[in-house]
Amino acid sequence: MAFLSSLLITAPSGVWPTIINAFEAVGNYAWAIILLTICIKLVMSPLDFFNKKISRKNAQIQAVLAPEMAKIQKQYGHDKNLYNQKLNELYKKNNFNIFGSCIFMLVNFVLIIVIFFTLWNSLNSMANYKIADQYNQLETVYYQTYDQTSGTDEEKVAAANEAVVVKYDEIKDSWLWIENVWVSETPWTNSIPDFNAYLSMIGNKVDILNTETGEMESVNFSDLTEEQQTEIQNRYNTVMNPLRESTGRANGYLILVILAVGTAFLSQFLNAYRVGKKTKSRNGDSPKSQASNKIVMIILPIIMGIFTLFYNSIFALYIITSQLISIITTPLIDLILDKVEARAEKKKEAKVVVDYSRKK
Repeated sequence: MAFLSSLLITAPSGVWPTIINAFEAVGNYAWAIILLTICIKLVMSPLDFFNKKISRKNAQIQAVLAPEMAKIQKQYGHDKNLYNQKLNELYKKNNFNIFGSCIFMLVNFVLIIVIFFTLWNSLNSMANYKIADQYNQLETVYYQTYDQTSGTDEEKVAAANEAVVVKYDEIKDSWLWIENVWVSETPWTNSIPDFNAYLSMIGNKVDILNTETGEMESVNFSDLTEEQQTEIQNRYNTVMNPLRESTGRANGYLILVILAVGTAFLSQFLNAYRVGKKTKSRNGDSPKSQASNKIVMIILPIIMGIFTLFYNSIFALYIITSQLISIITTPLIDLILDKVEARAEKKKEAKVVVDYSRKK
C-alpha cells in the first residue's frame, strides 16, 4: 500500500448542508448561519406565538382553579389515585383538557430540539469537511508550486510556502475577530489545526492506495505501519507547519462563549421574571416553581457554554443569534397577547352590560 490523498471525507449532503450552502451566497458562512437563524426563527414564530398563548391560557385557568385544587390536595392528597380522579373531575367540569393543551407545547419543544441537534450535527460534518478540503487544496498548491519552481531546494520550498499562504488567504473562512469559523473560538485553539487535531476532525481515518487492487481503501490511522504514519504526518507538517507559524494565531478570546452563556441566562431570567410576576399577581409564586426556574437558569447557560466552548464557531453563532432573537421577540409577543386579552376582556364586559340592559 502507498499513501495517495489527504482528502479523507466527502462533502456532507442533506437538508441543512444544502440550505447553508445556498445561504453562503451572501459571501461568508458566518453571515450565512446568522441569516439562516433569523429565517428559522421567523418560520417558527407562529408556533412560538401559539405556544405562549396556550401557556398563558393554561396558567390563567390553573390560577382560577388553584383554590379548589388546594382543597382537593388537602382532602385526597394521601390517596394518589383518588387525588388524580378528583383533579380530573375538576378539569372536566371546567372544560380544561390539560393533556390536549400540552400536545402543542410538546410538539413545539420537540421541533426546537430536532432543529438544534440536526443543525449541530450538520455543522460539525461541514466543519470537518471544510478543514480537510482546505488542506487538500493547500497540499495541491504546495507540491505543484514546488515542482514548477526552478532553483535550489530552499528556493522551491520558499516559493511553495508563499503559494500556500496566498491560497489560504483566498479559501479561509474568517469572520470579524475569528480567523477560522470551523474551529472553536478560544485563545488556546490555533486557527490552523496541527496534525493531531486534523486527524481527529477527519475521524482518524486515511485513504490508502492498495497497490495490489489499484483501489483506494479507508483505514484507521492507528492500523498503519509506523512508516506509513510518519509519511502521512510529515506530508501534512511540510505543508501546514510553516503556515501555522506565519499565519496561525489564537482563534478567539472566548467572546462567543461569554455571549452564549450571557444570552441564555438573560433569556431564562426574563422569562422567569415575566412568568413569576404574572403568577404572583394571581395566586402567589410557589417555592417549587421558583426552584425549578433557578435550576433552568443555571443548567441551560452551562449547556450553551459547553456547545460553544468545544465545537465550531459557526454553531456558536447560531446559538447566540437564536437567543438574541428570542430575547427581542418574546416581549413583543407578550405585548400582542396583552392587547388581544385586553380586547377580549372589553368585549366580554360590553356583552355583560348589554345582557344586563336587556334583562331590565
